[in-house]
Amino acid sequence: MNDRISDPGPATEDDGACADAGERALAQDALRESEARFRSALKAGRMGSWETDYQTMTRRWTAEGMELFGIALPDGRGQVGGPNDEYAAALHPDDRYLARRYHEIADEQDSFAAEYRIVRPDGTQLWLSGRGLVVERAVDGRALRLVSIMADATERKQAEERLRIEHERLELALSAGRMGAYDMNIKDGVLWWSAQTYDLFGVSREEFVPTPGSVTELLHPDDRETFSRLRAEAIAHRRPFRHEFRIVRPDGTEAWLAHRGQAEYDAEGRPIRSFGVTMDITERKRAEDLLRDADRKKDRFIAMLAHELRNPLAPIRNAVAVLRHPRSTGKTADWCHDVIDRQVTQMARLLDDLLDASRLSRGQLHLRIQPLSLATAIEQAIEIAQPLIDAGGHSFNVTLPAQALRMEGDAIRLAQVFSNLLINAAKYTPPKGSIALSVERDGDEAVVRVTDSGIGIEARHMEHIFEMFGQVESTLNRAQGGQGIGLALAKGLLELHGGTISASSQGPGQGSEFLVRLPMALPEETLAVPDVRPEGGSAQGATYRILVADDLKDSADSLAHALQALGHVVQVAYDGAQAIELASATRPDVALLDLGMPKFDGYEVCRRIRATDWGRGVVVIAQTGWGQAQDRLRTREAGFDHHVVKPVDLDALIALLGQPHPVRRHDG
Repeated sequence: MNDRISDPGPATEDDGACADAGERALAQDALRESEARFRSALKAGRMGSWETDYQTMTRRWTAEGMELFGIALPDGRGQVGGPNDEYAAALHPDDRYLARRYHEIADEQDSFAAEYRIVRPDGTQLWLSGRGLVVERAVDGRALRLVSIMADATERKQAEERLRIEHERLELALSAGRMGAYDMNIKDGVLWWSAQTYDLFGVSREEFVPTPGSVTELLHPDDRETFSRLRAEAIAHRRPFRHEFRIVRPDGTEAWLAHRGQAEYDAEGRPIRSFGVTMDITERKRAEDLLRDADRKKDRFIAMLAHELRNPLAPIRNAVAVLRHPRSTGKTADWCHDVIDRQVTQMARLLDDLLDASRLSRGQLHLRIQPLSLATAIEQAIEIAQPLIDAGGHSFNVTLPAQALRMEGDAIRLAQVFSNLLINAAKYTPPKGSIALSVERDGDEAVVRVTDSGIGIEARHMEHIFEMFGQVESTLNRAQGGQGIGLALAKGLLELHGGTISASSQGPGQGSEFLVRLPMALPEETLAVPDVRPEGGSAQGATYRILVADDLKDSADSLAHALQALGHVVQVAYDGAQAIELASATRPDVALLDLGMPKFDGYEVCRRIRATDWGRGVVVIAQTGWGQAQDRLRTREAGFDHHVVKPVDLDALIALLGQPHPVRRHDG
């Protein structure tokens, strides 16, 4: 069978029209689909677009553009320029100048980036970011039509702002902490430093390129090998590295830095990155050195203090042993008494110096300023130091001016200053040496020189001798070595008087000279030498009923025997409860109360005595090892009349027995 193919015949005009319509329909479908995709992309990207026509001064908005700006126009058409320009009105006040600026840019470029803020009608603020595209220009090149496509960049800008703030905080923290950050690519050795790190190392960002090698050159030569080794070990063992090392800056100054860092590793465990911080610890290191030095001085001071306290105990114990011997004569007993009194006085003076140094360091030492003659203080100082000078067999020469040098000061404290200088000279001068004290006037100042032929002072120790516990090495092997208190105390007391002290020496074995300068009183001021005797005079001519309360039995009994030897009637209690009982039974004229007794302390015993009718007239005296200002205030508040510090000076104690109340004397 044969197939037949029919002839379609010639094409007609209707056939061509149908083809064109079909192509237009397909094109329109494609355009609608493209526009739909474009709008979907705009919506998904939180974007909007609009077209600006500078010929008609109108703006045509897409729905997405209006949604982005939060505006609604009936036909999507707006106005360019004038009071009804919806676009310009939406711009943030600080960014409105950009509308004119972008128009100028459009005249020069076909495409450009844009970024600015808008304020929507509901008050919310958005950041927009996108581009402008010129689609039509005039013959002279001016932009006629401009299409803008912008996206909501608020989240990105907020993230950038947060990052900026965090970066500023980090910069502030690094600067405040004197720290610098670093980050290094271990594989290629590329090293990044923060600005603070350059400052720490004292190098310029413009002139110094940080590399592992160049940084090592800045380390102190003695620390380079240790730093590299410890850092490599920390990275190899996957642990953070913490090192402290010295650097030498280009200007020659040294500093201590602390390095804190760690490494990152790839999947095979190889280190690929190292990062961390470096901080300046120079001040801390200096403080640690000072603390170590202070600790060494403290240990040395404690050792010397123990030595100084043991020294008087030996002759005291020997004197007691001699007194116990059955063949001891009266002359021998007198000698023993002198030894014991002299050594106890030395111990008491040492403890007084310790307390005064403590008060001085806290600003709690106060002077009793009165008009005085400097010779008075000098004479008291010589009286204190003379036994030690005589014991060393030293020659002692004193030169005083013919005319009295008058000033205002605390005679007792000035005597303490000069006695410390004389005692210091006696201790550090070999036997049969020479000591001299001279006084002269220099203008409005009195100048006192104390010189000796002693062991001298090395130049390297000169600046430390007036520091607390500031003994120098050359004196430590001497049996008569001091505690490093006397000179520091003398300096502090002189400064309270407005004076100064300095030292000089030609070196070891060449002796020393101490120079004191004190302001003098004006010539027209009258001199009134103070009466330094205890107020109220002596009570040695009267006898009293006395209660002694102390839980240290030897202390209580020895004081009781001393008072009984003077004719007083004494009762002894060894705790607070017994003291209250005896006081109630005997109604004493005077109560000497230790503060730290068991059962009831001295404060409570005093309060209970004062609470009775008969107890209001009792002279109550606190005897204690505590002599600080706050200790005296506390006893006064508890009702004590007086506060004496152990070891108690018996003569001073007797002078207090008649104060401040008229007490009943015992007639038999």
